[in-house]
Amino acid sequence: MHPAWSVVFFTVLSGAGYGFVALFALTDILALGGAVGQRELLAAVAIGAVLITIGLMSSAGHLANPRNAWRSFARFRTSWLSREAVLAVLFYPVALLYFGPYFLLGLEHNAVTLVFAGLTAVLALATVVATGMIYACVRAIREWSQGLTPVNYLLIGLGLGAAVLAAVRGFFGADPAPAAAMGVALLAVAAVTKSAWYLWNRRPGSSSKTTALGLSGAPVRLVDAGHTAGNFLTWEFQYPLPEGRAQVYRGLALAATFAFPIAALSAVALGAGAVWAYAAVAVALLGALIERWLVFAEARHAVRLYYHEARL
Repeated sequence: MHPAWSVVFFTVLSGAGYGFVALFALTDILALGGAVGQRELLAAVAIGAVLITIGLMSSAGHLANPRNAWRSFARFRTSWLSREAVLAVLFYPVALLYFGPYFLLGLEHNAVTLVFAGLTAVLALATVVATGMIYACVRAIREWSQGLTPVNYLLIGLGLGAAVLAAVRGFFGADPAPAAAMGVALLAVAAVTKSAWYLWNRRPGSSSKTTALGLSGAPVRLVDAGHTAGNFLTWEFQYPLPEGRAQVYRGLALAATFAFPIAALSAVALGAGAVWAYAAVAVALLGALIERWLVFAEARHAVRLYYHEARL
C-alpha cells in the first residue's frame, strides 16, 4: 500500500493522545505519584486535546473529498470506520464533563466526576481499538487481517501515552515513577506483540493467481500485463520497498519505539531525572512514525496477484 503520511500522523498522534488521556484519568483517580495539580491538569487537557485533534484533522488529508467526511458517521452498526468516527466525536463532550467540573470543584472528585473520568478513559481506548479494527477487517491485505493488528494499535498508543504522562508528571513536580513503570510494562508487551506480528507476516501465504480467480483445474500464469503504464492500482496498492531497506526500517522502528524508551523509562522508574522521560517521548514518537509507515508500505494488497506477485 502507498503510505499516506496523513494517516500515519493520524494513527500515531491520536493513538498517543488517547493513550495519554486514558492513563491520566487512571493516575488522577488513584493519585499515582501524588495528587494532580491545577497547572498539571490544564497542561494535560491541552496536550491530550492537541494530540488527538491534530491527529483527527490529519486523517482528513487522505480523503479525495473531505466535505464527504460526514458520511463516515452513517453506518455505525456495520462499519468500524463509522464506529471510530462516532466514538472520536463522543469523546470530546464526555472528557469535558470530566475535566470541567473536576477543575471547578478545586480538583476534588465526587461520584459524577469519577463516572465521567472512567467513561473518558473507556471512550479513549475504544476509539483506538476501533481504529485498529478498521485495518484488521481488510481481508484483501493479509498483513493487516489478523487479531494482533488492533492489539498493536492499542498497546503502542498506551505506551506512547504513558511516556507522555511520565514527562508531564515529572515536569510539574509529581513523582513520574508510576507512570514510567506503566510505560515500561506497556511498551515491553507491545514489543512482543509487534515482533510476533512481524514473524507471522513472514510466513508464506496461500493466495495465488489461481485462488484469486477461483479456478482449480490448473495453475494460472500471467502471460501479459494488463497495462502498459502505471495506473491507480499500481500507485495506491503497490509500494516498492526492497527487503534490505525494509529490514533496516524494522530495526529502527523496534529500537526507537520500544528499546530506547523502555530503557529511558526504566531509569525514570528507578529514580532518574524526568529528562529521560522527555527523551523517551521524542524517540518513541519518531519510532512510532517509522513503525506505522511500515505498516502501510509493507502491506501487500491482493490486487498484486493480478500483476507481478506470484503468491501472497
